[in-house]
Amino acid sequence: MKIVLAGNPNAGKTTLFNALTKSKLKTGNWHGVTTRPASKLCGGITYVDVPGMYSFNPYSMEENSAAEEIRSADIVINVADGLTLKNSLVLTRTILSMNKRTVLYVTKLRQLKRRGGRLDAAALSQILGIEVVTDLKELKRILKNPSDIKSVQNRSTASAKIGLDKAYYGGNCSLTRAEKLFYNRYFALAFFIAAVLLMFFMAFFPGMPGDALKGLTENLINEKLGGAVKNILPDGKVRSLVCDGIIGGAGGVLSFIPQLAVLFLFLTLLDESGVMSALSFVTDGVFQKVKLSGRAAFSLISGFGCTAAAILTTRGFTSRSTQRRAIAVLAYIPCGAKMPVFLTLLSPLFSNPFPAISALYFAGIAIAMTACRLSGGGEEELLSEVAPVALPSAGVVIKKLYFYIKGFIIKVATVVMLFCVVSWVLSNFTFTFSPCGIEDSMLADLSRFILPFFRAMGLDDWRLAYAMISGFAAKENVAATIGMLMPEGAGLGMASGVAASVFILTCPACVSAFSASCREIGFKATFKYFCIQLIGAFLAAYAVHFILSLAL
Repeated sequence: MKIVLAGNPNAGKTTLFNALTKSKLKTGNWHGVTTRPASKLCGGITYVDVPGMYSFNPYSMEENSAAEEIRSADIVINVADGLTLKNSLVLTRTILSMNKRTVLYVTKLRQLKRRGGRLDAAALSQILGIEVVTDLKELKRILKNPSDIKSVQNRSTASAKIGLDKAYYGGNCSLTRAEKLFYNRYFALAFFIAAVLLMFFMAFFPGMPGDALKGLTENLINEKLGGAVKNILPDGKVRSLVCDGIIGGAGGVLSFIPQLAVLFLFLTLLDESGVMSALSFVTDGVFQKVKLSGRAAFSLISGFGCTAAAILTTRGFTSRSTQRRAIAVLAYIPCGAKMPVFLTLLSPLFSNPFPAISALYFAGIAIAMTACRLSGGGEEELLSEVAPVALPSAGVVIKKLYFYIKGFIIKVATVVMLFCVVSWVLSNFTFTFSPCGIEDSMLADLSRFILPFFRAMGLDDWRLAYAMISGFAAKENVAATIGMLMPEGAGLGMASGVAASVFILTCPACVSAFSASCREIGFKATFKYFCIQLIGAFLAAYAVHFILSLAL
C-alpha cells in the first residue's frame, strides 16, 4: 500500500513524514526544502513525502513530480497549514475530486490559536466528508487500519448543513511588528548583511567563541591525542600513518568544528525564524535583474552550507534554463567545507583573518550574481510561501545543528580519512611499493606533472599543487592534505596565499555537487560548467597573484 503525504509548500509534510517513519529528512521553514519525492517502507506501508504543490497544473518541476505520485497513491494524507487553511483546501478539493481515499491533517494550530483563530475539526470533517485530524497520535491510530479509510462520503449534504466559516476562523491575520520590518526590503537586506557579518565575527575574530574553541579543539586533537598515540606506538610507518596521516590530516579538519557550528547555527536561525523566507520575498526585484527570482535566495544561502544540497533546491525553479543558470553559479558560493581551507591558507598571513574571510564570502556572492547577469535567458517569476516571522524553537534549532555537525564528522571520519590514508601511502612509497622519503614517493612524481599549472599563482611546492586538486573529491581534503604533508604550514606569502584562496573560491565544487548537478541538468551541461569554472579559477588566481605581486 502506498500513502502519499501531499499539501501546499511549507505545511509540515516532511516533519510528519519523519514522525511516521522515524526518518531524518531535512526540514526547513521555507518553500522548497523537499525537491523530489522521498519514500520509506514502514510496517508494510510505503510512505511517500512529495514536494509542496498548489494545484495539478504544475508551476515548477518539483510540483510535476508531486502530482504524479498523488495520482498513483492508494491513500493521501493531505497536510494543510492551519494558518492558511482556506487556501490549502483548494488542493484538498482537487484531491477529493479524484476519488482518492484521503485524510486531512491540519498543522500549526498553536500559531492559529495564538492569533485568535479556531478550528472545529469535527465540523470540517462533516463538510468535506473525510477524516480531519489535528493530532499525531490520532493519525497513527487511523493508519493502523488504513483499509478503513474511505473516499469522500455525503460531501454535498454536509456542505449544505454547515458552512466553512463556522468550522474555521483564521484569527487576526495582520502583520506583526517583526513581519512589517522584515517585509521591508531595505531593513531585510541590511539585517541579513549584519547577520552574516556577525556570523563571521563570532566564528573568526580572535577571542570570539569560534576562534577560541577552535584553539582548544586543535590542542586536544594534536597535542593531547597525538601525543598520547606517539607515546603508545613505536617509531615507524604505523605511527606515521596514525599520527601524520589520520590525526594530522583528518583530525586537523575536525578542529574547525566550533567555527562550522557557529556558521550552521546562524544559518539555522535565519531558516527557522522565517527570515530566510521573508528575504526571498523582498529580494525578488533584485534577483529579477540577474534573471532569477527571490527563490534563488534559498539556493544561494543553502550554498553556504553545502553546494550539493543547494543544487537540489533549484528544482523549484519554473524552467530548465533558469535552473541551469543557478546551478552554474552555485560553485562560487563558499560552502562550509571551504571555510577550513580559507583559514588554513590565510590565518598565517593575518593576525585577524575576519576581514579577509568575510571579503571572500561576499566576493563569492558578487561573482555568482554577476555571472547570472551576464548569462543568457529570460527572467524567472516568483511563486512561494512566506513563512511567519517568529522566534525559532530552541529544540528544533539544536536538532538541526546536531544534524549538520554530525554529518560533517561522518564525512571527515569516512571520506576525508580514507583520502588521507591513500595520500599517506602514496607519499611514503615508490611505484614498486618500497618505503621512501616523501620527495621520492609516487605522490611527488605524480604531483610534479600538475605543478606547472600552479606556479603562476605562486605555488612552487608540489605538495600544495596536490592539495589544491584534492579539493575536487571534497573541499575538506585541501586543509587535511596541507595538515598532513606540511605540518610546518603552507609557508605562503601574501600574494600566493590570497591567490590560492581565490582559486579555491572560484574552482568547481566537489564530486558530490558534480553528481547532484548531473542528476538535475545532465552530464554534458555539468561538464561544460566544470571546465568553464576551472579555467576561470586558474585565470582569476593568476591575475590576483600578478596584481598583488606588483602592489606589495
